[in-house]
Amino acid sequence: MTAVATNRSTAGTDQRGFTITELLVVIGIIVVLVGILLPALGKVNQRAKRTQTASTMEDFVKACESFRQEFGYLPGLVPEEILAADPKISGTENVLLHLMGGGISEDHPLFNAPQYSGWQVITFGSGNSQFRIRVNSSEVGKGPNIGGKQYTPFFTPREADICFCDGQIGWDGQPEQIGSDTTNRLPDLCDAWGMPILTLRSVRSVGNLVGEAGGGSAPRTQFLMDPIYPYLNSDSLGEFGQSQAESILRTTTGLARHKTLAQIIRAPALGSPTQPESGTPKGSIVVISPGPDGIFFSRLDGPGSPAVPVINIVSGTYGSPEVVDRYDDIRAFGGG
Repeated sequence: MTAVATNRSTAGTDQRGFTITELLVVIGIIVVLVGILLPALGKVNQRAKRTQTASTMEDFVKACESFRQEFGYLPGLVPEEILAADPKISGTENVLLHLMGGGISEDHPLFNAPQYSGWQVITFGSGNSQFRIRVNSSEVGKGPNIGGKQYTPFFTPREADICFCDGQIGWDGQPEQIGSDTTNRLPDLCDAWGMPILTLRSVRSVGNLVGEAGGGSAPRTQFLMDPIYPYLNSDSLGEFGQSQAESILRTTTGLARHKTLAQIIRAPALGSPTQPESGTPKGSIVVISPGPDGIFFSRLDGPGSPAVPVINIVSGTYGSPEVVDRYDDIRAFGGG
């Protein structure tokens, strides 16, 4: 038997791997591309969040307008002046209870009926000026019961737009915390960054634009600031846990604070730029998101900087309604 020698050629099967230098070049190119793409993707993500937040706010405003067309007044379970005098819930929560259900006021014909006996009672004011409501957070979204008649919800947001906002000042005067008993907490309307959206309703159509409960230097005003204080007075608000201490709505006081909010909500084309309190509002209902920084009109935002913060947007260098557009906050108006 003859042995046959087999000669296998490896000429067509020779495979060569990457050298260390080539691998380093490829890795370097990938790192450069990631460095270029990440900021761009971040900007796209931020724009998407702004778009979603603006859409949620517009839907909320439209729901308020539909409610007013149905009943002849803007939604709010507690009358605005009563809430302003004792803001145990936020203006936004007050409106949501009327749009979505989950609360009844003491003038409801069934306020003392057995089916509501287990609901939490919140009392505003004291003595002869008391005003009570019953709330049940698990009933929010089932539609309001007004005058004994059950209605479908006027507002049906996405699940992500409704949250229990951590850190707001609750009706016991203490910051609300996630992990506490949420059965006695009311849901908030939140933006795409997980921060609450504040709401202001007009009290009347004449008078100075902004004031506070109890009159003071600007009695009988169109808007009262107090219903936004459960958010504005927080030192650890929302998913960001953001202190609102840097807000120009908090660092200013008294009449200066009223003028600052008036500058924010006024129609720019009407009235003197440096006298916003005598201007005309852009709408009878105002909603504001703090935007990506999580602070309502931060003095480090807008025309300011950490080195040179700006507080005064009413007079001086930045005293004009147009300066408001330089902040990253998102605003929506309704009600004419």
